[in-house]
Amino acid sequence: MSASPQAAGGEDVRQHREWLLGVVRLPPGGTLVDLGCGTGDDVLALAARNADPAAHFLGIDAAGDSVAAGRARTGGDPRIGWGVHRLAGTVPLASGSVDAVFSHNLLECVADPDAFAREVGRVLRPGGTAVVAHWDFDSQVFDGSDRAAVRAMVHAFAEWRQPWMEHADGWMGRRLHGVFARTGLFEGTVHARVLINTTYAKGCYGHARVQDLGRMVRRGLVATEAYERFVRDQEALARDGRYFYGITGYAYAGRRLG
Repeated sequence: MSASPQAAGGEDVRQHREWLLGVVRLPPGGTLVDLGCGTGDDVLALAARNADPAAHFLGIDAAGDSVAAGRARTGGDPRIGWGVHRLAGTVPLASGSVDAVFSHNLLECVADPDAFAREVGRVLRPGGTAVVAHWDFDSQVFDGSDRAAVRAMVHAFAEWRQPWMEHADGWMGRRLHGVFARTGLFEGTVHARVLINTTYAKGCYGHARVQDLGRMVRRGLVATEAYERFVRDQEALARDGRYFYGITGYAYAGRRLG
């Protein structure tokens, strides 16, 4: 399944985040909530991009230590607030109380994504916007000499339910449109961007995912010999200047009807 909420990444992830946050729209004086904010990278970046003194930003996550870390990074900005809540059920906000909802890489962990989408619709004011984004982990592309082995690695990763996850769905990126369309509460479009690495090195998103596969080996989810062959293959491609990794990120951008 997916990488952890604070998955390793460098400039490639920063560029992807800039693209994603650029999809978000907040009206003057509006309130935005980031559901599944982790340590607050996105909600803090959204606040930094918006100089409106009347705007408000709220980060909510189930992990209290992550929220505490985000709060410590607030830098005295009174526009930013924080909350701890398990988001697999209800969202702890009044109906029609926010102008924008943002969420990245949370929905795969929610057992009932349709209920989550309805909650997003409930807390949004009519005309408010939701940007809900996700990597599609089964879309990962590694070059390699053994196509069957590469496919098996990608599929195993997409199915991986890590200990901190209540649920896992490595296809959530491709399912975002359907989840929100089924509610009948939104009209929206799907945006997509492919993160590409041609360098195999620490700090690159693809390299970090190979390390995650190593963690799967230690848990008996991937065969040691197959993984070691896969890593040797990636290293050989890198030496020859032929390394390639890609993953598609999708963002559903919807307007609340009503």
